[in-house]
Amino acid sequence: MNETGSTYQAVRIGDTSDWRLICAISETGIQAYLKNTANPTEEVITLFDQDWERNPDTLLSNIENAVYDHPQVLDDFSADIVLTAPRAIWVPLEYADDDEGCDSLYSRIYPLAGDDLFAEEVADALCLYCLAPGLKAFLGRTFPGARIHCHLAVMARSFRDRGADMPTLFMNIRKGEVDMTLIDRRRLLLSATHFWHHPEDLEYHAYNVLDVYSLDPKEMQISLAGLRDEKAALMTALRKRIAYVMNAMLPSLGVKAGMPLQAAMLLRVQSQSKTTSR
Repeated sequence: MNETGSTYQAVRIGDTSDWRLICAISETGIQAYLKNTANPTEEVITLFDQDWERNPDTLLSNIENAVYDHPQVLDDFSADIVLTAPRAIWVPLEYADDDEGCDSLYSRIYPLAGDDLFAEEVADALCLYCLAPGLKAFLGRTFPGARIHCHLAVMARSFRDRGADMPTLFMNIRKGEVDMTLIDRRRLLLSATHFWHHPEDLEYHAYNVLDVYSLDPKEMQISLAGLRDEKAALMTALRKRIAYVMNAMLPSLGVKAGMPLQAAMLLRVQSQSKTTSR
């Protein structure tokens, strides 16, 4: 659903301490959900789902306006916020032991202004990412104490924890982008976002990962999530060569609520991740 400030209606929930806020923010929109922590089987409540056109010049103001137009998200909830930030890099922890070094590493690839860099640990690697200049300061002021996550770190941690006895490639198909995470027996090999324009691009990205990591199509599996039609077409194409291709298993409450994958996965997470300020 799409709501504006003029149509917004607050949800009756009672004690905020019994609820957890999960927000997903991307370059093209924001979704906010409430999860009842006192009754884990209760359905997830959608507070709002707002979209906008991709425009880096207006991204921060779009996020700010959406939050202020839906003031219930500012209540005193325990909160997790996941940023879908394609401009992310992974650095081994031994090379990321100080703020200045992280800034330098990141700015070699992507522009970085001031204190806009986020960092999140997954196993022995650090995910460095930035979605919009000024966003880090805004979230710090508006959601004090909230746990901030990168969508790639959420995928990497969640899929790594599941483990498998063979290499597994997880692909989450979004409009124009596909998030890919490759795990080999709990070892993180890849977690990145790639762009696509035609459905055939998705198949190319999958087979390119196999080639880069010298994976045997008969000795690996691929799990798919995301856009229904593109996912179905890709599954059919991949099954011609890949032994095990299936739908990714997601929390049923998240699926029922229509949550994006990165937000649905946070239903299983409390404060396991370590997000640091850089």
